[in-house]
Amino acid sequence: MKLHPESAKMFVVDEAAEKAKAAALNLLSRRAYTRREILEKLTEREFDASGIQSALADLERLSLVDDRQFARRFAEERIRLRPCGRRLLAQDLKRRGVPVAIVDEVLEDSFEQLDSIDMAYNLLKSRIGRYRGLDRDKAISRMYGFLGRRGFEGATAREAAMRVWREMQE
Repeated sequence: MKLHPESAKMFVVDEAAEKAKAAALNLLSRRAYTRREILEKLTEREFDASGIQSALADLERLSLVDDRQFARRFAEERIRLRPCGRRLLAQDLKRRGVPVAIVDEVLEDSFEQLDSIDMAYNLLKSRIGRYRGLDRDKAISRMYGFLGRRGFEGATAREAAMRVWREMQE
Protein backbone atom coordinates (compact mmCIF):
# COMPACT_ATOMS: atom_id res chain seq x y z
CA MET A 1 0.00 0.00 0.00
CA LYS A 2 1.37 3.32 -1.05
CA LEU A 3 0.49 6.59 0.72
CA HIS A 4 -0.41 9.71 -1.15
CA PRO A 5 2.41 12.29 -0.76
CA GLU A 6 0.09 14.69 1.09
CA SER A 7 -0.96 11.95 3.52
CA ALA A 8 2.66 11.01 4.10
CA LYS A 9 3.33 14.54 5.43
CA MET A 10 1.10 13.76 8.41
CA PHE A 11 3.64 11.23 9.63
CA VAL A 12 6.72 13.43 9.25
CA VAL A 13 7.95 14.59 12.65
CA ASP A 14 9.63 17.96 12.97
CA GLU A 15 12.47 17.14 15.36
CA ALA A 16 13.25 20.78 16.13
CA ALA A 17 9.64 21.42 17.13
CA GLU A 18 9.49 18.25 19.22
CA LYS A 19 12.68 19.14 21.09
CA ALA A 20 11.44 22.66 21.74
CA LYS A 21 8.08 21.30 22.87
CA ALA A 22 9.75 18.84 25.25
CA ALA A 23 11.83 21.63 26.77
CA ALA A 24 8.74 23.83 27.12
CA LEU A 25 6.79 21.01 28.77
CA ASN A 26 9.65 20.51 31.18
CA LEU A 27 9.48 24.21 32.11
CA LEU A 28 5.70 24.09 32.44
CA SER A 29 5.92 21.09 34.76
CA ARG A 30 7.44 23.40 37.38
CA ARG A 31 5.20 26.46 37.08
CA ALA A 32 3.03 28.42 34.65
CA TYR A 33 4.66 30.71 32.11
CA THR A 34 3.42 33.34 29.68
CA ARG A 35 3.91 32.90 25.96
CA ARG A 36 6.72 35.45 25.94
CA GLU A 37 8.51 33.78 28.87
CA ILE A 38 8.47 30.41 27.10
CA LEU A 39 9.65 32.06 23.89
CA GLU A 40 12.54 33.73 25.73
CA LYS A 41 13.55 30.55 27.57
CA LEU A 42 13.55 28.47 24.40
CA THR A 43 15.41 31.18 22.47
CA GLU A 44 18.07 31.31 25.24
CA ARG A 45 18.52 27.57 24.81
CA GLU A 46 19.10 28.20 21.11
CA PHE A 47 16.26 26.14 19.68
CA ASP A 48 15.35 26.66 16.04
CA ALA A 49 12.97 29.63 15.60
CA SER A 50 10.50 27.65 13.49
CA GLY A 51 10.60 24.83 16.04
CA ILE A 52 9.85 27.29 18.84
CA GLN A 53 6.90 28.77 16.95
CA SER A 54 5.53 25.33 16.15
CA ALA A 55 5.91 24.21 19.78
CA LEU A 56 4.20 27.38 21.05
CA ALA A 57 1.33 26.91 18.62
CA ASP A 58 0.83 23.34 19.85
CA LEU A 59 1.03 24.38 23.51
CA GLU A 60 -1.48 27.18 22.96
CA ARG A 61 -3.83 24.85 21.11
CA LEU A 62 -3.69 22.49 24.10
CA SER A 63 -4.23 25.46 26.49
CA LEU A 64 -0.94 24.75 28.24
CA VAL A 65 0.22 28.26 27.42
CA ASP A 66 -2.58 30.81 27.83
CA ASP A 67 -1.73 34.38 28.80
CA ARG A 68 -5.28 35.20 29.92
CA GLN A 69 -5.46 32.17 32.21
CA PHE A 70 -1.94 32.90 33.51
CA ALA A 71 -2.87 36.51 34.30
CA ARG A 72 -6.04 35.48 36.16
CA ARG A 73 -4.22 32.95 38.32
CA PHE A 74 -1.29 35.27 38.92
CA ALA A 75 -3.60 38.12 40.00
CA GLU A 76 -5.64 35.88 42.31
CA GLU A 77 -2.55 34.42 43.98
CA ARG A 78 -0.82 37.76 44.30
CA ILE A 79 -3.84 39.46 45.84
CA ARG A 80 -4.34 36.58 48.25
CA LEU A 81 -0.72 36.00 49.29
CA ARG A 82 0.96 39.37 48.92
CA PRO A 83 -1.70 42.07 48.51
CA CYS A 84 -0.78 44.95 46.27
CA GLY A 85 -2.42 47.69 44.29
CA ARG A 86 -3.58 47.54 40.73
CA ARG A 87 -0.62 49.52 39.41
CA LEU A 88 2.04 47.11 40.75
CA LEU A 89 0.10 44.06 39.62
CA ALA A 90 -0.28 45.51 36.11
CA GLN A 91 3.44 46.26 36.02
CA ASP A 92 4.33 42.69 37.04
CA LEU A 93 2.04 41.15 34.42
CA LYS A 94 3.33 43.42 31.65
CA ARG A 95 6.92 42.62 32.62
CA ARG A 96 6.11 38.92 32.17
CA GLY A 97 4.84 39.60 28.66
CA VAL A 98 1.08 39.55 29.12
CA PRO A 99 -0.50 41.82 26.48
CA VAL A 100 -1.87 45.13 27.79
CA ALA A 101 -5.45 44.36 26.69
CA ILE A 102 -5.44 41.12 28.69
CA VAL A 103 -3.86 42.85 31.72
CA ASP A 104 -6.56 45.52 31.68
CA GLU A 105 -9.36 42.98 31.33
CA VAL A 106 -8.09 40.68 34.08
CA LEU A 107 -7.39 43.50 36.53
CA GLU A 108 -10.80 45.01 35.89
CA ASP A 109 -12.38 41.68 36.81
CA SER A 110 -10.07 41.09 39.79
CA PHE A 111 -10.43 44.51 41.38
CA GLU A 112 -14.15 44.83 40.64
CA GLN A 113 -15.01 42.71 43.69
CA LEU A 114 -12.25 44.05 45.96
CA ASP A 115 -12.19 47.07 48.21
CA SER A 116 -8.70 48.50 47.71
CA ILE A 117 -9.00 50.70 50.77
CA ASP A 118 -9.77 47.70 52.99
CA MET A 119 -6.90 45.76 51.44
CA ALA A 120 -4.48 48.66 52.10
CA TYR A 121 -5.92 49.14 55.60
CA ASN A 122 -5.40 45.46 56.47
CA LEU A 123 -1.83 45.61 55.21
CA LEU A 124 -1.09 48.61 57.41
CA LYS A 125 -2.91 47.06 60.34
CA SER A 126 -0.58 44.04 60.17
CA ARG A 127 2.39 46.42 60.46
CA ILE A 128 0.93 48.80 63.02
CA GLY A 129 3.74 48.20 65.51
CA ARG A 130 6.17 49.92 63.17
CA TYR A 131 4.26 53.17 63.40
CA ARG A 132 3.65 53.33 67.15
CA GLY A 133 5.70 55.96 68.92
CA LEU A 134 6.26 58.00 65.76
CA ASP A 135 4.84 61.49 65.38
CA ARG A 136 1.80 61.82 63.11
CA ASP A 137 3.57 63.18 60.01
CA LYS A 138 6.37 60.63 60.10
CA ALA A 139 4.00 57.68 60.68
CA ILE A 140 1.64 58.72 57.90
CA SER A 141 4.55 59.40 55.56
CA ARG A 142 5.90 55.90 56.15
CA MET A 143 2.46 54.39 55.64
CA TYR A 144 2.07 56.27 52.34
CA GLY A 145 5.51 55.15 51.23
CA PHE A 146 4.81 51.50 52.06
CA LEU A 147 1.47 51.49 50.26
CA GLY A 148 2.94 53.41 47.32
CA ARG A 149 5.66 50.78 46.89
CA ARG A 150 2.94 48.14 46.96
CA GLY A 151 1.21 49.85 44.02
CA PHE A 152 -1.74 51.48 45.77
CA GLU A 153 -3.05 54.77 44.44
CA GLY A 154 -2.57 57.97 46.44
CA ALA A 155 -6.20 58.39 47.50
CA THR A 156 -6.40 54.78 48.65
CA ALA A 157 -3.14 55.07 50.60
CA ARG A 158 -4.29 58.33 52.19
CA GLU A 159 -7.64 56.90 53.32
CA ALA A 160 -6.10 53.71 54.72
CA ALA A 161 -3.28 55.57 56.50
CA MET A 162 -5.68 58.03 58.11
CA ARG A 163 -7.91 55.18 59.26
CA VAL A 164 -4.99 53.37 60.87
CA TRP A 165 -3.70 56.59 62.45
CA ARG A 166 -7.13 57.34 63.98
CA GLU A 167 -7.26 53.81 65.41
CA MET A 168 -3.78 54.18 66.85
CA GLN A 169 -4.91 57.34 68.67
CA GLU A 170 -7.95 55.69 70.27
